[in-house]
Amino acid sequence: MKVVKAKISDLIPDDINANKGTEYGQKLIEKSLRELGAGRSIVIDRNNRIISGNKTVEYAGSVGLEDVVVVETTGDQIVAVRRTDIDLDSKRGRELAIADNATAKVNIAWDEANIAALKEQWDIEPENWGIAEFANVDEKEGANKQGSLEERFIIPPFSILDTKSGRWQNRKNEWLSLGIKSEIGREEDLTFSRSSQPPRIYDLRNKIREKTGFDPSWDEIIEYCKINNIPTQDGTSIFDPVLCEIIYRWFNTPKGLILDPFAGGSVRGIVAAKLGMQYYGVDLRREQIEANYQNAKEVIGEQFMPYWVCEDSMNIDKLFYKNKYDLAFSCPPYADLEVYSDDPRDLSNMKYEEFIQVYREIIKKICSLLNDNRFAVFVVGEVRNKAGIYYNFIADTIDAFRSAGLAYYNEMILVNQIGSLAIRVSRQFNGSRKIGKHHQNVLVFFKGDTSKIKSIFPEIEYSEEEISAFCSECEENV
Repeated sequence: MKVVKAKISDLIPDDINANKGTEYGQKLIEKSLRELGAGRSIVIDRNNRIISGNKTVEYAGSVGLEDVVVVETTGDQIVAVRRTDIDLDSKRGRELAIADNATAKVNIAWDEANIAALKEQWDIEPENWGIAEFANVDEKEGANKQGSLEERFIIPPFSILDTKSGRWQNRKNEWLSLGIKSEIGREEDLTFSRSSQPPRIYDLRNKIREKTGFDPSWDEIIEYCKINNIPTQDGTSIFDPVLCEIIYRWFNTPKGLILDPFAGGSVRGIVAAKLGMQYYGVDLRREQIEANYQNAKEVIGEQFMPYWVCEDSMNIDKLFYKNKYDLAFSCPPYADLEVYSDDPRDLSNMKYEEFIQVYREIIKKICSLLNDNRFAVFVVGEVRNKAGIYYNFIADTIDAFRSAGLAYYNEMILVNQIGSLAIRVSRQFNGSRKIGKHHQNVLVFFKGDTSKIKSIFPEIEYSEEEISAFCSECEENV
């Protein structure tokens, strides 16, 4: 047995951790580490990747536990951590024993998507280890349990929105099964490269090379996958309907009017219509507007159509001056990261300085159209210039809304699927030290008196029947 020293920063988290933990459990872990120090040992592999103890490591650094003592073993010996400063028959010793059992009990919340990935990639049967026998742990002792939060809010209203979770993915599939085709009307490969594929597609390409000696193009790989019903990453990005749904349910008034200055595809309009909310969107591209209306007719018929107009968002105050709106919601162009058209009015064609000037003016106009005591929500992400330096787009967005008189009220991190980023990040990081980015920022602003939120926005409490009602309605229409 060999003992070596390391640092917390040397340890690498498990990127397919089957246990995503619970908010209450993680608070207990942090409290235990801060007040009682480290007790239970963690387990790492030969490459410093964490097998068990991911959450312990995550919070250890935040409480000042930076040093790691690594005991190297091949699994034929039990490793015991001796706390020389503690006697079990003392208040501190008994507290540590209680804390150890409590955190183990309340920090289990299985990540269905990661469990499925483990099963697919390594043929692991989670049922053999009792996962199917466990419900997500009841957090009633000290906090609402995860299950009840999901029942009330669809997705728990935390600052981290995890699109990889089983709950999120199931909900997304329900929405897409309605027939939403937001990618129609957009040029192919608008956002994603054809080579931005899950690891299994890279493995397939390598096998074809090995067996045939032929190096297929990505177009050929995608075509092969389509013929053989192998799922691939689509070439065009679409807006996440689950994010859209929770923003409408959380931050709009019942049946409130929604204003979107950068409409893009059909998702935000269709989701609004299915929730009984009137949507007004603007987009420069006529083919996009036509495709949106066509898709909306396919999904919801003629009954409660969203309203899209083909125009410049700079004219939004002239287009929609007759109404006052209850929610401003959009995902603006990320400067020149994605070029949507060759129209000189298109913000994605502008230099950043000009882009921000026009962007601020549009934000000012939509805020003027917003009712008092209402929310505005923008989904944004940082963008690099040609030298690789961030423009600071998030801060510029916040400043634009503040300048328009709104308060910066909430921020949520939208964690996206890693996909091929796990493969691409190695070259990217080694060549430039650029971190692999797989999140966006959901910025929430408020216009008016925040003390009136409670009286204007009703308490949220959805039953499972209410949440899934739109699916059965749509199936009947189809």
